[in-house]
Amino acid sequence: MKAFSIPPHPPALPITKTCIYKTIDKITIPIDIYVPTEADVDPPIMLFIHGGGWSGGNRTDYSRPLFYHFLSLGFIVTSMDYRLLPETKLEGQMEDIRDVEGWLRKNLAREVKEHFSGIQDDKIIVVGASAGAHLALLTPKLWTVQPTAILSLYGPTNMNGLPSLHSDRLSKLILPPCTSEFLAAGTYFDQPPTEFPVVQKPEDYKRPRTGMVLTIFRKALIREYLLRGLIRGEDGKLRLPERGSVTKEEIDEISPLELSKKYKYPPTYQIMGANDDVFELSHAVKFHSALGITGSHRQTMILFEAGHAFDIWEDIGGEVHEKVIAPAVEWVAGFAGVEAKPQRSARWGGSGDIGKLGFLLEK
Repeated sequence: MKAFSIPPHPPALPITKTCIYKTIDKITIPIDIYVPTEADVDPPIMLFIHGGGWSGGNRTDYSRPLFYHFLSLGFIVTSMDYRLLPETKLEGQMEDIRDVEGWLRKNLAREVKEHFSGIQDDKIIVVGASAGAHLALLTPKLWTVQPTAILSLYGPTNMNGLPSLHSDRLSKLILPPCTSEFLAAGTYFDQPPTEFPVVQKPEDYKRPRTGMVLTIFRKALIREYLLRGLIRGEDGKLRLPERGSVTKEEIDEISPLELSKKYKYPPTYQIMGANDDVFELSHAVKFHSALGITGSHRQTMILFEAGHAFDIWEDIGGEVHEKVIAPAVEWVAGFAGVEAKPQRSARWGGSGDIGKLGFLLEK
């Protein structure tokens, strides 16, 4: 394995409370709640959907500046787990995204009543990172009432355009063959997981589950994996799905780019790095254009040097917070009726001046 380093995560923010938003087949699915220390009015809500290739990660894997900035604007921040592939089909994963809406609108106020007399459950900003951004961008189709706005961090939008992994880092890792034994070692069909530890060090890429997902990305089998999962033969052994085993019509139903032709999207902000080595920059550019055709409010920030998940290791108060995260958060917050105080906006670059880091796509 070619050696490379993984920087440590900055210190986590304190969780106010952990609740169970859903129980299904004896599987309990948690959601963390963070409450703001200052809120002038009943707070609106931010929901975060983590990434992890639809198969890993958990609700604690988030950008510290992202959560901090929403909290500083008076939002209640929530971070959800969801059932993971391949033990749960994508339909089940989307059901979790659908069901959390009802919990937020009907139950969250009760869980934070010791902090607030009321909340604005009609104002929910949905934020997603990577695979979580894809799920966030499905909420206009899945939710009963559309989110107030969506913030997509390096998420795929064109599910018909997912080439093989071209990561300079991850494509050079030496992985074991994806045998049935290897797949069995990385899956837990008897206890379908709702979370999985994030990669903390290079050795973690040797985990069978991580190797399985990397192999699926390398072989450009993401669409087949999402819609077919792993295939269990008559002999009971697992294998990867075959390329081309799904139709374009099936893919269109999980592709935000195509769904934008059917559903009017709420205000949507995208951030993607030109050096993203998992999803190509065209995902953000094409979706920005598609939203413009339908008349949706949209903004897209392109960062010159940023790679995939660039924000996960950034510190609160750093340049990425000031120039990238803050303007994006304040843009979507504005649609919930929240405006940054002038002194705060000036401090965090609320004008959207990202300088040498990148640029905003023209409207």
